[in-house]
Amino acid sequence: MFRISAIAALAASCGVAAAAPDVITGALTDVNFYGTVGGISAYSVGTTSCNAGDVNLDWYDGQPNHPVIQVSIFRLLDGRMEQLGVSFVKHSFASLQGNACGFGCQGGGTFNELGPGCSDPYGAGLNGSQSDLGPRSEVNAWDGEFVYPYTSINQSGNAIYKRIQVQRTDMQSEGALYFVEGQYVIKDEFGFFQDDGVTPTSYNNVSYKRLNVFSNGNASTTGGTAREKSALIAWQEHGLGVNTPDPRVTVVTAAVPGEGKLEVASKATDLGDGTWRYDYAVHNQNSHMSVGTFTVPHTGTASDFYFNDIDYHDSVDAAIDGTDWVPVESGSEITWATDTFASNVNANAIRWGTTYNFSFVSANAPTEGNVTLGMWRDPSISVVASVTVPSAGVCAPDINGDGELNFFDISAFLTAFNNGDAVADFNDDGEFNFFDISAFLEAFGAGCG
Repeated sequence: MFRISAIAALAASCGVAAAAPDVITGALTDVNFYGTVGGISAYSVGTTSCNAGDVNLDWYDGQPNHPVIQVSIFRLLDGRMEQLGVSFVKHSFASLQGNACGFGCQGGGTFNELGPGCSDPYGAGLNGSQSDLGPRSEVNAWDGEFVYPYTSINQSGNAIYKRIQVQRTDMQSEGALYFVEGQYVIKDEFGFFQDDGVTPTSYNNVSYKRLNVFSNGNASTTGGTAREKSALIAWQEHGLGVNTPDPRVTVVTAAVPGEGKLEVASKATDLGDGTWRYDYAVHNQNSHMSVGTFTVPHTGTASDFYFNDIDYHDSVDAAIDGTDWVPVESGSEITWATDTFASNVNANAIRWGTTYNFSFVSANAPTEGNVTLGMWRDPSISVVASVTVPSAGVCAPDINGDGELNFFDISAFLTAFNNGDAVADFNDDGEFNFFDISAFLEAFGAGCG
């Protein structure tokens, strides 16, 4: 039911927003812990939706015109934000008319339509009800279409079946911060735009909240819900501790032309020995195209490659290939990739509602540049994101910048050290001492690949 979508498209072309439904994740509430099977723990999290739009939002049970809800768990540890596990999607069945978001419920809603400004709660028990959980792979998160009746409808299983599945050991990491991310997907939004007349209303459907995890496996949400923000924003906002932002984390939106929303986060960490660790996270919020390649500009030789994805599970989702992406270095870039859609429809692409991590260590100092994301379902399409990348051709111990490491670099370092030049502060601690000399000599000895 694409109500007034043609009017919305015309209004967007004129820079004017038309009346539109606009669902957001207004709150992440309670948590259910279902136990552990084979080292895998299962959870569900309650979500409250709010209609931030100005017309009713369709919510029809028994037909493919209702929201589906996905919730994921993330961990912030050792300077990285990683997605630990995902759920099947909850198929909603009725809407109430609350005012949880404080928008002012305008009335006019029914069990089948969420009114403007109104909210609807789904507790953790409902979101963990196995009979109403369907495969993620049967949902097109861009246009909101999904298979109905969905595979595994009315099916139940053991304690972890179809729920958020996370390795038990990953939920017991000392010093970690945990987060939940909730997302609504509905086709009734398709073709509508936010007040700027350009941004699709579906771009704001994700929110996050901190999660307390206890030694017995139980968990609870804590603090407020960060509305319309993905877990990558949590990395930025809590990167140095609870409510302590990490200024080194950048998060940018990379919109697929005429389609879904991607986000790319980056961080460069000075390791104090003339090298940097580069961390990237790619979040696909709702692109059906999905991401099949990720490329970072880089010259020289990198090391300590790292990759993290998520494990799909149960029913037809279990057929998705979990093969890790392998980095390939060339003279000017590093590229990770999965199998092409043409060769493997079950390849390990970055599909909607998932975040994958990429990392490596380089002697090249950080700067701003472009990374490239290639679309999986259509490799002719790619998007770029301006984030933190290694400087091309920069080698930290090559102090005089002539592309060679020799006596002249040692001489230049000593001169800079004696003059208090920042280039000689090799461990980046704001002081000039033996540790800078040691770090320089170590980097000099390692070479520049």
